[in-house]
Amino acid sequence: MNLQDSLFLADYTEVSLHECGREKCKAEKVVRNALKPYHLFHYVLYGSGTLVYEDHTYHLKKGDLFYISPEKSGLYYPNPNDPWIYTWIGFKGSKIEKYLQRIGLSDTNPIYRDNKHLELKPLFNDLADKYNHSKFLNIESLAIFLNIIYRMMISEHKQDFILTARQTHIRAAKQFIENNFQFQVRVTDIADSLSLNPNYLANIFKAELGMSPKKYLTEYRIYQACQMLSNEDTMVQDIARRVGYPNPLHFSAEFRKIKGISPSTYRKHNKL
Repeated sequence: MNLQDSLFLADYTEVSLHECGREKCKAEKVVRNALKPYHLFHYVLYGSGTLVYEDHTYHLKKGDLFYISPEKSGLYYPNPNDPWIYTWIGFKGSKIEKYLQRIGLSDTNPIYRDNKHLELKPLFNDLADKYNHSKFLNIESLAIFLNIIYRMMISEHKQDFILTARQTHIRAAKQFIENNFQFQVRVTDIADSLSLNPNYLANIFKAELGMSPKKYLTEYRIYQACQMLSNEDTMVQDIARRVGYPNPLHFSAEFRKIKGISPSTYRKHNKL
């Protein structure tokens, strides 16, 4: 890595890469890694071997990944009858601890098994190639590594990443409301924009959010009005029109219903 690349990598505070390689190990090769100020992944592409880490022994095969944390050392060696080929990557950053926790990797649980579908194998191979041969190693290698992290997190927490159809509809409905609250929006308009039955939309809002689409629209309008009242000197009737209420009296009634005070009183106590 040249000086320019090193300086460029230093700009990546959330995630940065510090070494990467691929090795076909000889049957007799035993490694005790030097202490590093960053995290290490080793991914087994072929063969098998053993890791001794934190007084525990782990037997690994194709599709297994083992983790070594900063300033820690592990002892690892291939199976003499089936010596492994692995890639490794050294990395650190302000977001890494959060990612590792999400994946479930730690000193006490240093093994991640990808051997059912081997989804990570082509990514680790590509990472080793790009890191060592690309003129644009920082951008390309980092993109591949983040894809690896993302796939590992999804594999461990699929339900956290995949929305149900109902959740997808609600997200789209909320987006429609947030983009159109200043207009004369009706629940049927929201439902029509998603090709949904208005009753179905009302039911899933109630089940997921505990309120109707109309209530969500009203609360979002009042939230926007509060921001304007706190940060602007615009007249109340003008704010009413900007958040979808042509009638200032209707706006004041809705505002008082949700906030318990009038718009003017709210401004008096919350003006920045």
